[in-house]
Amino acid sequence: MASVVLSSNVLATTISATDYRINYEGRHVKDWNEGNVELSWPGSSIQFEFSGTRLAVNLDGRGTQFDVMVDGEFSHILKTSAGLANYDLLNFPEEEEVHVELIKRNENYDAMIRVDSFEADGEIEGVWEQQPHILFYGDSITVGYGNESNKRECTTAEVIDTTNARLSYASIAADELDASRTLVAYSGLGMVRNWNGGEPYHNLPHYKNKAGSIFNTGEEYQDRHPDLVVINLGSNDFSTPLQPGEPWPDMGTFFDVWVNTYVDFILQQRARYGDVPILMISKDWFKEPMGAVEAQLAARNIEDVYSHYYMTEHLGCMGHPIESEHRVMADNLVKRIEELSLLD
Repeated sequence: MASVVLSSNVLATTISATDYRINYEGRHVKDWNEGNVELSWPGSSIQFEFSGTRLAVNLDGRGTQFDVMVDGEFSHILKTSAGLANYDLLNFPEEEEVHVELIKRNENYDAMIRVDSFEADGEIEGVWEQQPHILFYGDSITVGYGNESNKRECTTAEVIDTTNARLSYASIAADELDASRTLVAYSGLGMVRNWNGGEPYHNLPHYKNKAGSIFNTGEEYQDRHPDLVVINLGSNDFSTPLQPGEPWPDMGTFFDVWVNTYVDFILQQRARYGDVPILMISKDWFKEPMGAVEAQLAARNIEDVYSHYYMTEHLGCMGHPIESEHRVMADNLVKRIEELSLLD
């Protein structure tokens, strides 16, 4: 579904976002009638081959940001606004052939972003690779919250500008493993309890089958079937003491609920994805609840579920790991995945 338009006095081709040559990584929703594609999870990407002089995209980006990658190298940040708009991606003085990838850097919670079409003074071709696929569930650490910062105290604007899912441990590890990835990650949410007991109407499992990070979004989407599921949840559940009014009378009760919910979440993954291996990763300081999860899994003969622990100094915004810490996390995660032969 393509049309021809005049752009800068050069004959340009407009290609709908649903065109078979446009490849999407991460959960997305295609509207075949309208020719647009919706997505919202951080780390979602769009890629294809381009040969020509000018490339632009028409999208409603809801104020989110994308890293524009050219031949695997960072080119620039695309900052969007609310409402459908046209954004230049590339301008070359002479025709070039390049691999183009747009990677969603940060989060949005109000509505799905909508990719409408691409304009090319040149040709777009598809990219198809056979890669293992990893599904990551997580919170702000998996998002890459503030990982491009160099300080702990940040304004809201600074958090937005320094959050980059492309440089989170999840994306870096997937790249090192030559795997594609899906991030289902939402800052502040936990397995049962969110940071400091906030927003009790939802938690990360609410989004396990959601197309995007919007509370009432649907569960119909396209994505690859995972070869490995990685779960990194618990930091928000345990990082602050229980607050007055929360539904658990004490930490012992909460502990038991959390362990049971985690095991149920694993069983839900198995019900949806079959006998895919699952890797639970967590910080060193809550080995006790993770150990209780492992014990319950063993007692119920639930196999092919493994654990991995990490610790960082959290040098970035609001006490989150910075890029260099994410790289150490990724390296150690890759070693663990290879040690267990989880993608073989």
